[in-house]
Amino acid sequence: MRRIIVLGFVSPLHKDRLPAIEGIDRVISSTDELRGLSINDAFVVALILSGGVSRLVREFAEDYGLRRLLLVSHPGLNSLASALDTRALLSEVGIDSGVLHLEDLGHIDHALRIARAIASILGIRVALLGVGVKDSVARTFEDRFEARVDAIPMESLEEIINNADERVATEFMNYIRGRVKFEVSDDRLRDVGRIYAAMRGLYGKYDALTINCFPYLIKHKVTPCLALARLNEEGLIVACEADLRALFSMVIARELTGYSGWIANTNHIEGSKVTMAHCTIALSMISDARVVTHFESGFSYGLTGKLLFNEVTGVSVSSDFRRMSIFNAKVVESGLLSNSMCRTQAILDLGVNSSVVLRLAPYNHHVIIPDNVIKELETIAGVLGMEVVKYTQ
Repeated sequence: MRRIIVLGFVSPLHKDRLPAIEGIDRVISSTDELRGLSINDAFVVALILSGGVSRLVREFAEDYGLRRLLLVSHPGLNSLASALDTRALLSEVGIDSGVLHLEDLGHIDHALRIARAIASILGIRVALLGVGVKDSVARTFEDRFEARVDAIPMESLEEIINNADERVATEFMNYIRGRVKFEVSDDRLRDVGRIYAAMRGLYGKYDALTINCFPYLIKHKVTPCLALARLNEEGLIVACEADLRALFSMVIARELTGYSGWIANTNHIEGSKVTMAHCTIALSMISDARVVTHFESGFSYGLTGKLLFNEVTGVSVSSDFRRMSIFNAKVVESGLLSNSMCRTQAILDLGVNSSVVLRLAPYNHHVIIPDNVIKELETIAGVLGMEVVKYTQ
């Protein structure tokens, strides 16, 4: 994760009237005070402490060659008015920004949580497992977020799995046997354990992984679903189907909520309800976890369980990472509700006609995040130069 710097900007008229505020690295009130800051590639939070600082913030951002800023305002001293002016001035010179308005300066921890979510995606190192060549989505991901994406071909992935640490694989097997109920034979669990051990060994060199799972499961007749469920429970983000768009949302979800989010297919719409399903979900996000067969293949293993949350946020981003589509929903029912779709399933009530999904979804996968984080996602999207599209009528 990139280093985060919090700078307070205040007019000289108000500098001596500010209360002591924890968490600010430096307070700036003049152009002279902009000199000599150690920014490098850090992500900057600009705390707008008073009015009259919009041009000072723009000068700072231009001088240090910043691409983006999180602007944080509070109710006093014309802070919000100045933050809105600052956003407009930054836009004029091609710098992306989003405004987070706090109820008071004592809530700065909330701003730092959002800053961590943004900083976690900037400069991220990702391994595309089972992929021979990076596609346009991977190259765009690298450019938009100053990231590094390495394509690791299937032969190399197989070699990594074959040489995986057997001790780690055994620990995984023991954990899973004690954590979930098997409704099918567990005779292929060691094979999944090796997949888990292989992927876990890549963390440190990489910050997140995504695996091209279908070619592997077709060839070896075993799926990585349980390995992904455990890794995501541990906070080690890994997405299936080599999906960098979902991975983006999962990384942000972890920092916002402590959960990786659930990557899910869109299976059915009816009235105000949409049915989502997938064969893997972080074990920390479900109760009554049960191991069954994988849906499409019938191979070992798929995972099913009931969502622990009554309210969720869904997010799906476009292939150019310029559009973020989001919705808030109530969980109506979840679990293994049908044998005709992936094994963890949830019926979500959007509160509007669900046909809106057909019109606004940028693609199939949505990441389902616990609770309502719409406002946080809107701010993050602004900082990352993404248009927000809400699923409304």
